[in-house]
Amino acid sequence: MYKIAAFIEFDKKITNKILSQKKVVKKKFGNQIYLKHPVHLTLFTLNIKKISELRNIYTNDKDKQSKPFSIIITRPGIFYNDPLTGGHTFFHHIKKDKKISEIQLKHLKKINKKLNVFKNNIKLFKNDILKNNYKKYGFPFVDKIWVPHTTIASIKNLKKNNKYIKQFLSKKIELKCFVEEIKFYKIIKNRHEFLFNVKDF
Repeated sequence: MYKIAAFIEFDKKITNKILSQKKVVKKKFGNQIYLKHPVHLTLFTLNIKKISELRNIYTNDKDKQSKPFSIIITRPGIFYNDPLTGGHTFFHHIKKDKKISEIQLKHLKKINKKLNVFKNNIKLFKNDILKNNYKKYGFPFVDKIWVPHTTIASIKNLKKNNKYIKQFLSKKIELKCFVEEIKFYKIIKNRHEFLFNVKDF
């Protein structure tokens, strides 16, 4: 079984902004979860049997290219007591619009129609919406419950009255960039191995 992810990556300006915040976290708190991950927006992650089967789905789309669309990175946020990490996950919101939601849903439906996506971890989710999404797509955060974001890090053993939290939440930004492709990666623990890109949204 392989864990794969569909990412949207950003231009240098946004990437460097997030990297600078990752450096601050490392300096203050040392190595933390997600610090070493590349700067990106996760559309979804899935567990599949064969990478070659995933490639085959997109073989006919190699020469297709959609018109680039814009995304906007905005206010900071924190997922407190993140069940996936056991820490507080620091991130920046990506403005959610119809286009980005349609792209996520389109590719989830496409892959689930052609591949056997593993859905064995349904017991992890107590929320009915998350459970139903996972059962349907193999990924729980779909459509209305999905919060598009780019992660800085997940910090463990951090009290909610720590002054860094207030400092982080006060940093308001609004940066825009254009997206020309989706990138697929194979994920092995903290390592991200690039597989291929798709320009047909």
